[in-house]
Amino acid sequence: MELSAREKKILKIVKKYEPVTGDDIAKELSISKSTIRTELALLVKLGLLESKTNVGYFYNNNFTDNSKYDLFKNTKVEDVMGVVITAKSTETFSEVVSKLFLHDIGTIFILNENSELAGVVSRKDLLKILVANANANSMPVAMAMTRMPNVVYSFEDEIIGESIRKIIHHEIDCLPIVRKTNTGYKVVGKISKTTIIRLLLDILEG
Repeated sequence: MELSAREKKILKIVKKYEPVTGDDIAKELSISKSTIRTELALLVKLGLLESKTNVGYFYNNNFTDNSKYDLFKNTKVEDVMGVVITAKSTETFSEVVSKLFLHDIGTIFILNENSELAGVVSRKDLLKILVANANANSMPVAMAMTRMPNVVYSFEDEIIGESIRKIIHHEIDCLPIVRKTNTGYKVVGKISKTTIIRLLLDILEG
């Protein structure tokens, strides 16, 4: 995964002024702090920066192994994606909740009548409806899902770093990995925060 020009500038600023707060970094770049929130989070996750509450950001001088970092530039999503669990949009809340707990997952992807991606639903989405509606168990899960085209997804041939950016930027736990069809998108896998943590652990352990 290639660092963007702004991410490289952030690293230079931190190296020069460390410890430096996010506000001060934003001032140096003449932009708002919210604009660089994604970049800062990514640089911390990659191990290039360290963050200490009420202190600021430090450059991680121990991060010197470029061959480890290159993994994020060379690894494709299809090489690390996990098995995906899906449900039909006509399935009930009760059926989908059973799948979530049976497979110990927090997100499930919803398919339409053509077995293509129609939406996504999380435990939190289901809980909101179940708490507000005593008859929700028999309702179709489509009532709670985030629908296409508002679902964030990645393609098989994308570099893993781009999927990490999407997860951080959109503050989501899981991404469906899709393949384009004539009428929509077929779900072929998933990338989750757990996937990313395992990948980072593999890197740290060599």
